[in-house]
Amino acid sequence: MKKSNDLSRRDFLRAGAISAAAMTAAPVIANTADADTPAILGGPAARTTGYPRWPHWSSEYNAEIAAVMERGVWSRAERVTEFEHQWAEMNGAKHCLAVVNGTNALSASFMELDINPGDEVICSPYTFSASIFGILYKGAMPVWADIDPETSQVDVEKLRAKITPRTKGIMVVHICGLPADMTAIMEIAREHNLFVVEDACQAHLSSINGKKVGTFGNAGCFSFQTSKCIPIGEGGGILTDDPDFYDRLYSYHNYGYATTIMPGTWGSIHSFRLANKIRMAEYQAAMGLCQLRVAEENHIKRNENGNYLRELLADLQGVRTVRYNPGVDSVSHYLFPMIFDEGNDALKGMTREQFINAISAEGVGATVGYPNDPLYGQKLIETTFQSPIYKKFYGDIDFEAYKEENNCPALAKTCDTSIWFSGQGLFLGDRQVMDEIYLAFKKVLSHAEQIAKA
Repeated sequence: MKKSNDLSRRDFLRAGAISAAAMTAAPVIANTADADTPAILGGPAARTTGYPRWPHWSSEYNAEIAAVMERGVWSRAERVTEFEHQWAEMNGAKHCLAVVNGTNALSASFMELDINPGDEVICSPYTFSASIFGILYKGAMPVWADIDPETSQVDVEKLRAKITPRTKGIMVVHICGLPADMTAIMEIAREHNLFVVEDACQAHLSSINGKKVGTFGNAGCFSFQTSKCIPIGEGGGILTDDPDFYDRLYSYHNYGYATTIMPGTWGSIHSFRLANKIRMAEYQAAMGLCQLRVAEENHIKRNENGNYLRELLADLQGVRTVRYNPGVDSVSHYLFPMIFDEGNDALKGMTREQFINAISAEGVGATVGYPNDPLYGQKLIETTFQSPIYKKFYGDIDFEAYKEENNCPALAKTCDTSIWFSGQGLFLGDRQVMDEIYLAFKKVLSHAEQIAKA
């Protein structure tokens, strides 16, 4: 297949360990076969020229950073305010608070919501530990609702079944950039008077019926870390439509000062409430403003390429795409998750690990995603439960019983069958890139038996 001249001229680099897997896969047999033979069996790779570099930076942005540095005002000031305004407007939210990273965006949100020791927050378990730090800081109890393995998102009916008189809120994770079923979740929240925090750290500009994720609940939390869809090295943002909540968040991120006190000034040396200092810096915001210029354009390209690839892959047997929740009309494709149907006759005994090695040899880097090590059973929670505050309010928590009560078998199944593909550079190419990825799948699956035996 003819390669794109435009793409072949670029300086391609793969972003992160996911894409790097394509370069470090199992050794490939000497190239002595025809083009239809998988690379791992000796044929040519379907994709040899890499993908657009991520994170991307244009030299034309350098003057923006230089202007901030030369001005000498590096703490939070007008650039941060402008970044907040633009990100809120881009998402259709009334307010945005910029903070140092996505972890602090999540933690600050919980710190300013009404939860205390003895309260419960229902959480999606398919996530990273940072999602629940704020819940644990407040001494509340994380309760886990299993996911739907067909969507990778929290199962709404499992969530509903976890509600008790102690439930105060819901923590939703839009994992891989795929929107959870926010229409149903918000109905449950309204019915039971629960707050909702959206972990949208991977889901920038994803939407449901035109409404952006991160704008459904009380707080929508985003990460702008290097690998994310809008990368500025480190950074985070909280979206909300609640002016009182925003006011508390603003105070919290600036020492607990009144919101009339400008960050970095000596308008007061007396905080009026216990808080933190998690302000975004001016040079972070300057980077972010540069990235926002192309954020919507990049999102449209990733979404269109992702949809096109989903259509191409729809006829495959043995490996399939996840299902979207009702109303999903735009996906960030931070990651592109698929389900490996181990045991499917079409796979001829090929294992998930063999498939990942084979597809990576084709130049399409893949990984298994999160390992089967559920967050609710990790040492983080066990040691937190042994802390003085938890012992005081809950007594000696039987951690084995806690794990059993929160067991999520569908999560375990998903961790054992998922395959993740990096979505940044992968989906910023042209349609030919998608065609070559599809070719890679066809080559590997049509030689499943040989790969399984090899």
